[in-house]
Amino acid sequence: MKNFLKLSGIIFLLLALSATSEAQETRKSHFHKHGWPGSDSTRMYEFSCAMDNFSISDFPFCKNKKKYNGHWAGIELGISGYVTPDFNMNFDPANPYMNMNTARSLTVNINPFELNVNLYKNHFGFTTGLGFQISNYYFTDNYVMLKDSAAIVAYKVQDGQGNYVNMKVNKMVVSYLNLPLFFEYQTNPYRRLSSFHVSIGVVAGVRIGSYTKQIYNNKEETYFLVDDKGNKVATYDVEHYMVRDRGAYHLNPFKLDAAFRVGWSHLNLFANYSLTQMFQKNQGPELYPFTVGITLLGW
Repeated sequence: MKNFLKLSGIIFLLLALSATSEAQETRKSHFHKHGWPGSDSTRMYEFSCAMDNFSISDFPFCKNKKKYNGHWAGIELGISGYVTPDFNMNFDPANPYMNMNTARSLTVNINPFELNVNLYKNHFGFTTGLGFQISNYYFTDNYVMLKDSAAIVAYKVQDGQGNYVNMKVNKMVVSYLNLPLFFEYQTNPYRRLSSFHVSIGVVAGVRIGSYTKQIYNNKEETYFLVDDKGNKVATYDVEHYMVRDRGAYHLNPFKLDAAFRVGWSHLNLFANYSLTQMFQKNQGPELYPFTVGITLLGW
């Protein structure tokens, strides 16, 4: 009797293991090798992050496979400046307040949104989107601009002892909301990491903010604005080391940049040159801003 019960238990255990194994095989048959249900495997297969050749360098941005994908979205850093109509950075002596420190004048572009349209075999396409631009223009001299004049005016700054004031920082910051319109060619539409691309187009922008900023060595002092003949035209008090004054400063409310981009894999360069003047006509010197830089992070 004991032998019969022992044999029955072994047979029952074998049947249970067999049923469990069959259930696991049935479950596996409904899943993609990457873990997605079989009903979703076709859709997920369209994404490069679900492919066998997926690289950790692609994470976390999984782009559509076999679809044109442009190069706008991302974070960019560039050197900014401006030139005269004849592409000269030696400005008119009548406008010495515009002399700038180009090495410190940086632009940061944050482009979160991108829309792509394939035009030819996923190699040639149209790209648009939305982005934000913040441009810093550092001045070399200690001029202060006035924002409420009929045209842009700037004066040098003196302290109470008649000495010209050396500022730690003297700059103008201008922010834009940008809309790009690009045509781009890329050699490999399937993998960004092994693709060369070149694009040309324009970037339209609307100014959404601007201000000047000065950082003084001393605070709680009275300073004087002095014209080019040494005459004191106004006074103002500084309560803090940093003075930030928001205003339009006769800047053009709209801009249109000619834009060029080229790159390979992670190395992506861009250049923008404004087709519109920095300041409104007859309200400031005729200058045209430019930016040259690199993409820090693209997706």
